[in-house]
Amino acid sequence: MHFRCRWRAGLTALVGALLAVYVGVVPMVVYALLLWWFDRFEKEPLALLIAAFVWGAVPAVIFSLIAELALGVPVARLVRPGTASLVEAALIAPVAEETFKGGALVLLFLFFRREIDGPIDGILYGGLVGFGFAAVENTFYFAASLMEAGFGLFAALALFRAFLFGLNHALFTGLLGLGMAWGYTASNTFVKVGAPAAGLLAAVLSHAVHNASVTLGAEFAWPCLIAFVADWGGVLTVLGVIVWCSVREQRWIDEYLGEEVEPGTLSRSDYQVISSYAARLAARGQALLRGDVDRWWMMGRFHRLATELAFRKQRLKRFPHEKETGEDVESLRRQVGHLGTRLAGRG
Repeated sequence: MHFRCRWRAGLTALVGALLAVYVGVVPMVVYALLLWWFDRFEKEPLALLIAAFVWGAVPAVIFSLIAELALGVPVARLVRPGTASLVEAALIAPVAEETFKGGALVLLFLFFRREIDGPIDGILYGGLVGFGFAAVENTFYFAASLMEAGFGLFAALALFRAFLFGLNHALFTGLLGLGMAWGYTASNTFVKVGAPAAGLLAAVLSHAVHNASVTLGAEFAWPCLIAFVADWGGVLTVLGVIVWCSVREQRWIDEYLGEEVEPGTLSRSDYQVISSYAARLAARGQALLRGDVDRWWMMGRFHRLATELAFRKQRLKRFPHEKETGEDVESLRRQVGHLGTRLAGRG
């Protein structure tokens, strides 16, 4: 009987742990895939996308936890418990977490800045770091709720953390990524310096407003409405930026690839396909339906390189003295012309 009780307890703990991991991780992966879809024209390297998510899930969580514990001790000694909780949630946590999540973006812009073509890329990488962070943080919270209070608290917590406020960490770090990308692609010196600083400030402040609201909401309830309005207002604002940037990127493709038709880098028919996202999907879909996986893969690479050519030409127009960007344009032009010829030969 004693063995059976222990076996049941162990099984219950295992099921609880698996449930916490599933509800903590799966929604964040789904949200990450949806965000990735918005980067429609020129997909970022898969290895960098995974690295961003993993950074948020592992180093950012570890460093943030260490910093919050270290800074929380003196705060707890100096002020009353209720005030200490508010200070830790609204001040220490936002600064520590956004700083260490932002570390991934700093590394990205130091070593892989050529991958950044516009604000959408900054939002994408920042959002993926945030989703990785949220996946691990939520898993810990869900596991603790199951152990301490059972399924009822777990279900309520999952509703709030995975769904109602599930986009929060991606929003916060996405704002930082937006600011850094905007600064990198801007020609104005003030914007180049100010946009990253404004992005960090927006990330910390939005995080602080949320944490302060839900901390006070545990006692007064109504501050949770502030968190809801601020968080979803931020999400809708970032979504608006993504849509605006997508329209702008479409114009870049139309303009800068249109210039490549007359010299023969692109055929007129290839230009018409690349200029339309729907036409791209249709062309690659036809290749798959015919069972021509090689052509499907080659067309995807062709479309990505052509789009990258348009984006690098746009940057070269803004920064005509960037030697490496000029070299990128010439290299991409050769690759696009070569791939276009191969695809035409395969018919």
